[in-house]
Amino acid sequence: MHYNPPTERHQTQDCPQMPRFAHFLLLIFFEIYAVHCQSIDHLIDLSPKDISLVNGENTDISLIFRGTIPHETFKFIIKSDHDFVNTTNEVSLTELEDEVKFGVQPKAVIARTIVEVINCTTINGTACGFNFTTAYTRLSIMKSHFIDVLIVVVGWAYFFAWSISFYPQMILNYQRKSVVGLNFDFLFLNIIGFSAYTIYNSMHYWDTTVQNEYLSAHERSPLPVLLNDVIFALHALAACLITAVQACLYERENQRVHPGFIFYGGALVVLGFLALFLSLISVITYLQFVTSLSYIKMAVTCMKYFPQAVYNYKRKSTVGWSIGNVLLDFTGGLLDVMQMVLQAWNVDDWSAFYGNPVKFGLGMVSMVFDVVFLLQHYAFYRNAEILPQYAGVDNPLPQSLNDSLTQSPPQQTDDPSRIRANSRENISISRD
Repeated sequence: MHYNPPTERHQTQDCPQMPRFAHFLLLIFFEIYAVHCQSIDHLIDLSPKDISLVNGENTDISLIFRGTIPHETFKFIIKSDHDFVNTTNEVSLTELEDEVKFGVQPKAVIARTIVEVINCTTINGTACGFNFTTAYTRLSIMKSHFIDVLIVVVGWAYFFAWSISFYPQMILNYQRKSVVGLNFDFLFLNIIGFSAYTIYNSMHYWDTTVQNEYLSAHERSPLPVLLNDVIFALHALAACLITAVQACLYERENQRVHPGFIFYGGALVVLGFLALFLSLISVITYLQFVTSLSYIKMAVTCMKYFPQAVYNYKRKSTVGWSIGNVLLDFTGGLLDVMQMVLQAWNVDDWSAFYGNPVKFGLGMVSMVFDVVFLLQHYAFYRNAEILPQYAGVDNPLPQSLNDSLTQSPPQQTDDPSRIRANSRENISISRD
């Protein structure tokens, strides 16, 4: 009788199947448990996240358990990072509760302080094991609610002043069908600056990677960019591009961007792309790339006003350079500084002036040049002649020219060479 050894299939049929099934169930159990453990990492929260109070005013903060309602009592230890707030030291979240309120009362004025959960135990004294990363509230303790409202009003006022400051120049260009008087170097640098500023604001506001990197680097700080910042930057860039289109379409004499400013602006653009490349290969973070764009905007702001001021000086005229733009820009800058002063006074914190000198310094640079432009327009070159075809469109007519125009209308000529000659006599154009 020949013996046939059992095949592999026959051998496996005798193996018990329960251990494999049990192993499968165990894997599912650990997977569910891991997901549950991840879900409880951020169950404890404090709300609201930001509170503004007048010194001595009381308010309540809610401690919230987000997730499955607990079936035991927990004790939470509450603490403020400064001794400027009276608050409950211990809060209990009893069984089947998902929220409990506790009171806070400021004791002194401060720009910002943090009230946070620092520990949690069960009623038996064992640790809860919760993550308190989001269990905090930022408090601003101020002197006056009225000043706080005034700060908001002033903020919107300078937002609108700066936003509409681009329109007088565009309207003037359209009315004159000419951009003679607007310096192209100023326009060129403005486009680069607001391009960088738009990308900076947009990535801070919409890019979650940049936001997470910022929150990691500036723990428990609010994001630095709001929606109105994004809108302002996009609007400003669009206005600059429209003005650039006008510069291509309208009369501009022989003006062009100076090679020196082409090199300067090009270098800033190259540095921006270099920072982008380094962030893509992980040499620097995306946040550092975005921050580098703010430095490009600052470099533009420091330089962009010089060519326009020099251009006016060479022409001995501000004709074609809208004074409405300057007045609105100066108004916006003045209101911005006013808001900074009000904020500093209301919370007894003047660090915005010396702690961030770059921001304050750039604002002052803009205002100083605005004053220079105002002096050029109303004092130094107020008697600059205006071509008859632009009368009433730009600067008020000088009295002498107004009298001569009233007594004898300008002589008409169809000779193009004569018209160009008259233009050169009345307006001196820089070739830089």
